[in-house]
Amino acid sequence: MTFVLAFLFLLPLIILGSTILVEDFREEIVSVYTGEKLKRLKKRQGHALELEFPAVAELFAILVSAGLSPSAALLRISQVSTGEFSLLLRECVHEMRHGAPLSSALDIMNELVKSPSIRRFNDSILIAMERGTALSDVLSRQVEEVRQAQRTAMLEKAGKAEISLMIPVVFLILPVSVLFALWPSYFALGQNMGF
Repeated sequence: MTFVLAFLFLLPLIILGSTILVEDFREEIVSVYTGEKLKRLKKRQGHALELEFPAVAELFAILVSAGLSPSAALLRISQVSTGEFSLLLRECVHEMRHGAPLSSALDIMNELVKSPSIRRFNDSILIAMERGTALSDVLSRQVEEVRQAQRTAMLEKAGKAEISLMIPVVFLILPVSVLFALWPSYFALGQNMGF
């Protein structure tokens, strides 16, 4: 009886204390939640950029091979394309329209994206322009390299998915099928033994 009275006396104090504690830490809880949400959003955005990049790189190589300058090709791609990468290109084109050279616009893209494949592609464009080598040859090699990297990433992802799909087969389907195969024999053996 005394335990129940003590519990009823302490219950409002516990509720009041937890309410005050939650109010004190609510801003921290919200900041942690929004931080995690932003991380997931950036990861999803980076993944979308990586998926769109090979097509954009190939289109850029085609436009440069057709005779457009690299800055005009970026402008054309930003006007025609849609998606995450086109938003990034629009920002680069905006910088170039305000007087920034192509090299600084590509550096801004490198800083915004933080992707090794996009950085390598942009750096190869800049090096080819500085050295005066044929940009169309460099771009065709880079496009092939980007496509190969995407193929490799897809194969790695498929391999991981294949292994994760083996878990239900080994631990669920296989034991159930063995049980179905052995149950009639076990039941018949039990009937013969008199159990």
